[in-house]
Amino acid sequence: MENLKQNKPTILFLAKLGILCAVYFLWFSKVVWQLPIISTYYGHFVHYTMLSLTHGSVWVLNLLGYQAEVFNDRYIDLYDSIMNIFIKNFCLGIDMMFVLTALIVSFPGKWLDRLWFIPLGIAGIQVINIGRIVGMSLSWIILDRGAFVDHHDVFNTIAVVFIFIMFTFWVKRYKKEPAR
Repeated sequence: MENLKQNKPTILFLAKLGILCAVYFLWFSKVVWQLPIISTYYGHFVHYTMLSLTHGSVWVLNLLGYQAEVFNDRYIDLYDSIMNIFIKNFCLGIDMMFVLTALIVSFPGKWLDRLWFIPLGIAGIQVINIGRIVGMSLSWIILDRGAFVDHHDVFNTIAVVFIFIMFTFWVKRYKKEPAR
């Protein structure tokens, strides 16, 4: 019983995280487009995530001296390549953004700090994703073959490391000293 009391914060954290992940991955992500009000706001989030990813990637490519432009919100036209980049919804990293958010919401901390920390983490994930799209675009432009590496695995690995670092920072910030 004493051991259970000592582990109560950990059990509570894992329970909250498990519930949030179950709701998101098993229910929400499958039915979100059927939920009248929520789908509208989620649709806006997806749309602006898409726009920031495509336009951010094109901005970096143009900054590096490669000509590219966005068309139809989802396509990046690479002028120096025969390929165009098409970005689908599952390329947006929204699941990674949710994982970071769920970790921060589940762990103790001040809600006001969450209001800046979560958007900062989401922006970081978006920057990593822009790096992925730019890297993939450059591989097509420079090497004429963009599939030499699985960009999804690279993005997921880097994003998970980033989420781990962010969560570690959050835990250290709000870690309670053990009672003596």
